[in-house]
Amino acid sequence: MKKSTKGAVATAAAAVLLLGGAGTLAYWTDEGTASGGTLTTGNMALSDGTCEAGWTYPDGSAVATIVPGDSITKSCSFEVTGAGDHLTATVSAPGEVTYTTDRATTTMQLTATADYELGGEPVGDGDSFAIDGPTTLVAQVEVVFPYGDATTINANDTQDITATLDAITITLTQDQSSGQNPNP
Repeated sequence: MKKSTKGAVATAAAAVLLLGGAGTLAYWTDEGTASGGTLTTGNMALSDGTCEAGWTYPDGSAVATIVPGDSITKSCSFEVTGAGDHLTATVSAPGEVTYTTDRATTTMQLTATADYELGGEPVGDGDSFAIDGPTTLVAQVEVVFPYGDATTINANDTQDITATLDAITITLTQDQSSGQNPNP
């Protein structure tokens, strides 16, 4: 027998011995399918606000010219809509108010907070509440012109300027941690 034939026979015999020692390689498999079904997702939206025309001081008097230490307010109404099992959200205002001014640079800093009512019920900034259909969110926005360090915040360079406040964004954020959702 030729060397190449002997090598082939030896290789085949080794393969048979290895396979025989390992058991059979044959096995059966099968698959079944289940309908995936249909899922529908919910939604959540916050309309742009409709606000009172002017700013007022806490006592209700109209704002003419503000000075450091003043706090001014404006009431804005938003429409909250949403649908979904266990849909909850929080609402918040920005911490800082941006603006444009007639000066190239200024130390003027303005802060913003808001108090809220949802459907006539008070809601705290960051408090979770359920959303189920349309309801009105009223934000009592407060802008503060803080009394600060006379050299770094609201210093003399904030006198006799005209500032136009940029839009104040009220944010509605879905809140999964409210405890109303059965999912861990």
